[in-house]
Amino acid sequence: MNDNSNEWIAARAYALWEQAGRPFGQDEIHWRQAVLERELLERTCASVDGAEVLARKQQERVRDDSPSKNVLIVEDEPQLRYNIVDFLDQAGYSTLEAANADEALVHLKNNKIDTLYTDIDMPGSMDGLGLVATVRSRWPGTRIIVTSGLVMLSHRDVEAGVIFVTKPTAKLELLNLIAKSA
Repeated sequence: MNDNSNEWIAARAYALWEQAGRPFGQDEIHWRQAVLERELLERTCASVDGAEVLARKQQERVRDDSPSKNVLIVEDEPQLRYNIVDFLDQAGYSTLEAANADEALVHLKNNKIDTLYTDIDMPGSMDGLGLVATVRSRWPGTRIIVTSGLVMLSHRDVEAGVIFVTKPTAKLELLNLIAKSA
């Protein structure tokens, strides 16, 4: 490693030490972490701020002439909904969110939704299965993924073209299901 690397490692180790609350006697731990981070940067040829990754992502979006797929997440548990939306946003999907079927219907009326991911047990004028029936009749081209942590459905319980997964759905499983619907 050159002098520039050593300066970077020292500055990073100090920043890690400060973030940890300046603990006594743990300098070596922060130094090793900084060395590992620097080695990773050098091996991957990445910049410190990740600017080239962001630029590459933006170029991919510009080159991709097909619009991003719109996914509507309908979940009444806010933290779970935020986590799913954040994950799908990072994966490159355009997401909308709703806490119940009534909010979801507003989004469906005003936006083209490619995939609907909905919980079954929700407050409001209808539950998730009522929402599924409405979407099937009014927007038949919308792919539907239904989830529940309380109710288990078999393939006989849902209409053709509707996928059921247990809640909480593993993020990679959800990503695969949405990608298949694209």
